[in-house]
Amino acid sequence: MKLSDLKPKDWYARLSARANQQYVDALRWWQYINLQQDLVYVARIISEQDNRFPALLLPWADLVTEAVIERLRLESFLSGELPVTELVKSWNDNDLAVASDEAHRASAVSGLHFLMVGPDGPGGSPMVTTEYCDQVAVEYDPRTRQPLVGLKRWTEDFGGINETRSVLFIPDVPTVSQRTPGRCRVFEFDPNGDLTELPRLGDWSQVIAADPSLPSVPFVPMLTNPIRGHGVSDLVQLKPTLDGANQIATNMMAAVEHHAVGRKWVVGATEKDFVDEHGKQIPLWKVAMGDVWGIPHAKPGQRGEDVPEVKVGQFAASDLRNFHESLKTLAQVAASKYGLPPLYMGYSSDNPASAEAIQFSLERLVLRAEKRQLWYGSAWERAARLQWAILGKDPADISGLESKWRNAATPTMASKMDAAVKAVGGPVIDQEQAWNDIGYSEATKQAMRDRARQRGVASAQSLREFDRTDVPVEVPSAPVLRS
Repeated sequence: MKLSDLKPKDWYARLSARANQQYVDALRWWQYINLQQDLVYVARIISEQDNRFPALLLPWADLVTEAVIERLRLESFLSGELPVTELVKSWNDNDLAVASDEAHRASAVSGLHFLMVGPDGPGGSPMVTTEYCDQVAVEYDPRTRQPLVGLKRWTEDFGGINETRSVLFIPDVPTVSQRTPGRCRVFEFDPNGDLTELPRLGDWSQVIAADPSLPSVPFVPMLTNPIRGHGVSDLVQLKPTLDGANQIATNMMAAVEHHAVGRKWVVGATEKDFVDEHGKQIPLWKVAMGDVWGIPHAKPGQRGEDVPEVKVGQFAASDLRNFHESLKTLAQVAASKYGLPPLYMGYSSDNPASAEAIQFSLERLVLRAEKRQLWYGSAWERAARLQWAILGKDPADISGLESKWRNAATPTMASKMDAAVKAVGGPVIDQEQAWNDIGYSEATKQAMRDRARQRGVASAQSLREFDRTDVPVEVPSAPVLRS
């Protein structure tokens, strides 16, 4: 069956099933972030102790994702090196400085996240929201690899009863070989699966449908590690290492009770000597795994033979260093894969690293962040062009749009200013570029331009007054330091 032959209910069933599968795929990775995953390698001592020890789960999954996400800060949208005022305003009106951080994290964890764009947003700007992959599902055009049909679903609470509702977006004549411009049709599905056709989207939907570089529906996928148009979670290669580390950590906590604290032993005790608080016999295997090891004497071989006396003692405590070294080895494996400095994983050498060594250890982490700036920036730029169409403008006008990110290396202000001063004095760059490199906001740069303009006017006026007088002006010499 061709895509063009599918009816709205067929699309609803197809995309609902895809959203459900996306939820299942993402949940396994969010369990690692929320420390809710099951132990893959079940610690034997846990089962032998009737699960008295809960699993000790290490937060490495959150560490490897957050270490990169915290270096991603989108500052502006530039077209021809000038900020696009309307897009900057929309970013601020939709509070995307906060929402973008959540979107980047969700995409890193599950490999897929969505941006949804529409009219009637706050402050007169288009509406831009971030949507999880269990809320949105799209069908990709195999020719352009852009979303062709989209489904958005949400849950409403009615007196403690949750009802799922959905809205389906279908452009006119969605075919593989032809993108016929047409206003997008909208269908709403109630919990029973009954559909109601809503008014079509505005003329802007016809504009984006005619542009093969844009989605035909108001959804923009944000992919991490894109492969063949699909995203892959950042945690895929961490999972085996983390599962092993969780087992070792859990075994270590269980061993603390019996090895780090010396275990007692009794020679000459009998089975009846071991009862619980209710007087019931304790099974011998529990006695053997408990805090006291009890070994009965052999029965006398001949009548009148003396029974050996009961002896009590304690074993020496064990060293848990083998657990520590195993965890450190697995931490190094994870750090080497994700480019994390040693201090991020909680270990370091005895000799403090130099500033140059610390900076070198961050190089791969910075490169990982810059790669995500490319992936996520492409999604934000595409969403910005959708907003441009909603504002009644031609998206082709800003086809060269560029998302401006803060430097992923996060240099100090002193180092950035020192580099900018040297580059201006070179001369390699001008003053405007120096302001951009330092990271001043557009408002700050405009204020500095205004002050410079005012100083220029004042200087010109002073020069004209000087030309009208014959009185020489003594110019003080520059102060020098005394040696």
